[in-house]
Amino acid sequence: MGDAVMAIPAVDAAREMTGADLLAVMARPATAPLFANRPQIDRVIVIDDRISRVRGPFGAAKLIREDRYDVGVIFPPSFSSALIFRLGGVKERIGFPGDSRSWLLSRAIKPPKDKLHRARQYLYLLEQLTGRGPLFHHPHLHLSDEDVAGGNDILRAHGLTYDDRYVVIAPQAVAPSRRWGTDNYGKLALSLAEKHACRVVLIGTGRDASTGDDVRHYAPNSVVNLCGLTDLLAAAAIISFAKLFVGNDSGLAHVAAAVDCPLIVLSGPDDPDETSPLGERKAVIIKDIECIRCVKNVCPKSGDDLMRCMKLITVEEVADAAQELIAV
Repeated sequence: MGDAVMAIPAVDAAREMTGADLLAVMARPATAPLFANRPQIDRVIVIDDRISRVRGPFGAAKLIREDRYDVGVIFPPSFSSALIFRLGGVKERIGFPGDSRSWLLSRAIKPPKDKLHRARQYLYLLEQLTGRGPLFHHPHLHLSDEDVAGGNDILRAHGLTYDDRYVVIAPQAVAPSRRWGTDNYGKLALSLAEKHACRVVLIGTGRDASTGDDVRHYAPNSVVNLCGLTDLLAAAAIISFAKLFVGNDSGLAHVAAAVDCPLIVLSGPDDPDETSPLGERKAVIIKDIECIRCVKNVCPKSGDDLMRCMKLITVEEVADAAQELIAV
């Protein structure tokens, strides 16, 4: 999800930079809603995730083969994404090399020499394709009236509305190495509720529901667990009215930045220079230890060093950051 949000500036600029008559975006079901309601996009092509990994590229290629696309800009670095465009008959296929996929590309673009944020890396592909300078802006989500109303309906069913004062926490991360822990999030939720006279709304997937229940036990009268109860755009709408968002460098943190919610990012084994959410009102809490940018989903350390980057982040410093950022 984070990668999809970071692709929004490049997608928004694609028509003007290329002069395309038709602009289509191919995405998985989980991220396709991010590209809804964007006037620059003519078509969103949704890949069927139910197809096996072996058959998947062939099924996805069938979705685009008859349209005979002239140019395909491939943002994901995977072999399968390039294979889809090759099998789909896209005439010119542009992307970064790697994952043994160069032969599938009509033009492999060497990555920029200087480290760029991933959102700018995607735009760099378009620059190399067109020879035009970047048209960059921070990612922004367009929410329809229906999306906003849907979020409010969910809140209302749990005793809240957009007019209430609340903070959103995403209490779980997909990668085990990026998890801060139920105890920390529970104590933070209690602290925020008491210090800022607010409710705390937990958002995540259905897989996060039990984690949300555990966090809620720390402040049952102040915490609402919506994990698994929202779709993506309803979640974005709920976050957009929040006074603050707290979570890891994750998809929902990117969504929070894209709806202009103040946010605190708990940054562990990731690289903020490349993947941090692009928001104006943001605090990144990161520990400068020797392995901090390992970008591993499972911590390779053991003993006291296991996930030390996350363990060193204290509830108190996150609460202090909230004091500086939380909207009045």
